[in-house]
Amino acid sequence: MSKNINENLHPEISVVIPFYGNIEDLINSLNGLKNQTFNKCFEVIVAESGKNPELKKIISSIPNAVLISCETIMYPGKARNLGAANSKSNLIAFIDADCVPKSDWLFEIYTSLINQSEIVIGPVINLFPFHPVASVDNLLQFPDFQKNRPAKNISHFPACNFGITKNLFYQTVGFPENILTGEDVLFSQSVLKKNKDKVFYNCRQIVKHSGRKDLKSFVKHNSSLGFHRGYLNLKISGKIRKNRDNFLLALMFGIRRLIYISARTLQWNPLGIFRIIFFFPFLIIGLSAWIQGFRKGNKKYIEENFEA
Repeated sequence: MSKNINENLHPEISVVIPFYGNIEDLINSLNGLKNQTFNKCFEVIVAESGKNPELKKIISSIPNAVLISCETIMYPGKARNLGAANSKSNLIAFIDADCVPKSDWLFEIYTSLINQSEIVIGPVINLFPFHPVASVDNLLQFPDFQKNRPAKNISHFPACNFGITKNLFYQTVGFPENILTGEDVLFSQSVLKKNKDKVFYNCRQIVKHSGRKDLKSFVKHNSSLGFHRGYLNLKISGKIRKNRDNFLLALMFGIRRLIYISARTLQWNPLGIFRIIFFFPFLIIGLSAWIQGFRKGNKKYIEENFEA
């Protein structure tokens, strides 16, 4: 593991970005951070898997940026924990490399955290609203985090747009490190148990998420999301845990998910229903991949927990 650290920084808040993959997405995210209206000192920590020489050159050109490189591939949870461990501030903001923050994003997080909130969460909206694959990819991932949702009844939150005090972050022991996806759901559930009363949903704290833009990565990603929903036993009733390895049950969960996404869109973003109608074939492709992944995850869960 190697580090490129600016010892002269005394930041008011640290921004952590896990990175592995498309360097163009990361550059867009870094440009969004360069254009912040926040007038206090902040640092940007990129926790990278793979040691990309091009990335080192990019980060070294940014005065407030820190690069932490690991030769082995890290899952997102491990990369975020590594970034947090190397942060210099008592406040941490998390964003993903494929997200672009609005210009006042960091100001909104900082203001919320210094005004007695322990966690602040914001909307995740489409960076490419007219791209059929990317738009549906966002719709399938973030139906609960649309701009006009109310601040009540938050049961989880995505890791690509939130701020937290370092004290609370370490009360939870950080993100799970051994899973590819779903780590943010487990982390957020742990955080909410610790301090649900000081969670704030700030509708002005906006990031734009690019989403997968080709069908192959779109299908693979949604299959992985479904798999980890089943394997990690997320939001699944105990009454059906032993009898969920059949296709009809997986199909039922997929249909329920479609209904839920449609209902949330109508409730919080009525015009978004046209996107569901226009891009419906891609929505079915994504849900089909999710259903197949969910069934495989269920089978693995049963094998490891109920079979001798």
